[in-house]
Amino acid sequence: MSRLARLEPVAFSRWDAVHAALSVAVPTAIGAAIGHGADASLVALGALPAITGDRTGPYRARARSILITIVTGVVGFHAGMLVHHVGLTHPWLAHVLLQIAILLLSFIGTFGNVASAATLQGAVYLFVGWGLELPPPQWRAPLLLASGGIFSMLLMAAHWMRHPGAAERDAVAAIYQQLANVLDASGTPRVRLARRSLENAIAAAYDTLLTARASTSSGWEVLERRAAQILAAEPITSAVIGLAQGGQPVPAPLGKALYALARSIARDRAVDIDAAVASAKDSHAPALAAALHRAEPLLTGTVHAAEAPLVALARHQARASAHPRWVPKWPWPDVWRYLVRIGLCVVVAQIFIAVAALPRSYWVPLIVVIIFKPNYGSVFARALQSGVGSIVGVALSAAVVAIDRNGWFNLATLIPLAACLPWALRRNYGLFSALLLPILMLVMGALQPGNQDIALARFVDAVAACAIVLLIGYLPWAKWERRQLDERVANALDALGRYAALADTHDADAAFAARRAAYKALDDTRIALQRALSEPPLVSRRAARWWPALVALERVADAVTDTVPHGDDHNAPVHPAAAILTHMAAALRHGGPVPVLPAGPIEGVDPILSGVLREAIGMLFSTPDSTD
Repeated sequence: MSRLARLEPVAFSRWDAVHAALSVAVPTAIGAAIGHGADASLVALGALPAITGDRTGPYRARARSILITIVTGVVGFHAGMLVHHVGLTHPWLAHVLLQIAILLLSFIGTFGNVASAATLQGAVYLFVGWGLELPPPQWRAPLLLASGGIFSMLLMAAHWMRHPGAAERDAVAAIYQQLANVLDASGTPRVRLARRSLENAIAAAYDTLLTARASTSSGWEVLERRAAQILAAEPITSAVIGLAQGGQPVPAPLGKALYALARSIARDRAVDIDAAVASAKDSHAPALAAALHRAEPLLTGTVHAAEAPLVALARHQARASAHPRWVPKWPWPDVWRYLVRIGLCVVVAQIFIAVAALPRSYWVPLIVVIIFKPNYGSVFARALQSGVGSIVGVALSAAVVAIDRNGWFNLATLIPLAACLPWALRRNYGLFSALLLPILMLVMGALQPGNQDIALARFVDAVAACAIVLLIGYLPWAKWERRQLDERVANALDALGRYAALADTHDADAAFAARRAAYKALDDTRIALQRALSEPPLVSRRAARWWPALVALERVADAVTDTVPHGDDHNAPVHPAAAILTHMAAALRHGGPVPVLPAGPIEGVDPILSGVLREAIGMLFSTPDSTD
């Protein structure tokens, strides 16, 4: 339970809070003032996809993602209205159409993160459109919904025009922030996570800069400066990693010097490289001082490089991920299993609302779909968090309805709730549910006026939806969730094997891409294990078993990065460490013989890498399955 209540360390963005509050509060206030509360509620509802669908990255990519989410939500809402009219004469046909639509949206949602966010909104607004009884004409409500999304996007556009290049600037500053974090974590167990975060920051900066380069025809001078600052980080990164490998804490002024560089970049101020070099020399870190001195021309822009920084960045095209491709998630068995699970849950939810006959119980399948959203974490954790969050949310909305339904007190409550919504989404699903449910209830109160009985019905709906997900969508599939953890670890081993093989070649771009893939596989495995630790013992025990093995594999990744590109020659067709890692993956996946390393040195393998490989084999294969 303590893991379920844990809040992720996410900074509170003042702009996100202001944007969310204005998107919901402005149309609601105008509607209340002129006596068109129902129309204003539809506009406010249309703004919610723009609030919850925003992502990090270049502005153009974010705008594209938000626009897709808004369009999908409006289309889903209109489809729900059509299904509602079908249900007036053919109720069971309406349920069949809803089931088909949910399965189709769920399938499309496996195509990628953008598709997942967009189809979630499509499914949510499908049920909202189905459950509401709206006056004609048919096009009026979807148009109002779309206007809310457009209004929210215009607010974003105004902010983006006022702060052009902020996404690229923040991405570059994050590299230097993470470099400082690595120095601060040196000599502690936190150094491995700090190195992972550094790898992610570098990858994100490359993606952001090259995406902006491909999608803009102006502002090249600013992009050139940001690209130069990324390239300047390469020698500094090598020096910082060298200090971290010593295994001893480094003097605090070194970290403070890099924090100062990060702040200067984030605030778009001149970089004081001399102060950083002086700190490095005073702290007896000559390698870092030399790296900072080498990076000075690129960081300050005082000397023009022989090759334009953006051109140099483009040569590393393999380092940047392509735009999200709309292709189905593989392998197919996972897709079918997911569709069966969500399909069964929605069927049971529709049976429940037919039997229970609670007012406006379209919320039951709506909450089921939200809990089952792909890429949103553990289904078990989300179900429990949603249940607890719904209790808080219903209590809050019931209190507001009792005091002042659809009035100015309603608006005063909506503003802080909406302002905290983006922050809550990133921190904890239960906190997000506790805010989203009262927002929806208060906004939709003008469309379907009610009383405390409606609030109580929403509480029953939320609890029923969580119970359906747990009993139908999770418990019968717990053993499969357990096997998925084994597959995650095996996939990480495969990715490490490919990285070790390519790191031994002269193809720097391919090696960099393989390194990114390996670190991403390790990050995905870490996230999966962290989520599984909050699940019942059948799954959490297996996650606890793999956790020390994951730590060992992260050490293997660091050792490959540090030793293989500069290692000794060997006669094997691929690097010996790559063969060992591939053998480990096959043994884990298919139950083959455990790889046995010779007692002495391994030809072509650095002793540091050999040591962490032995440790990883011990962690992966020494624990008997009976202890799980």
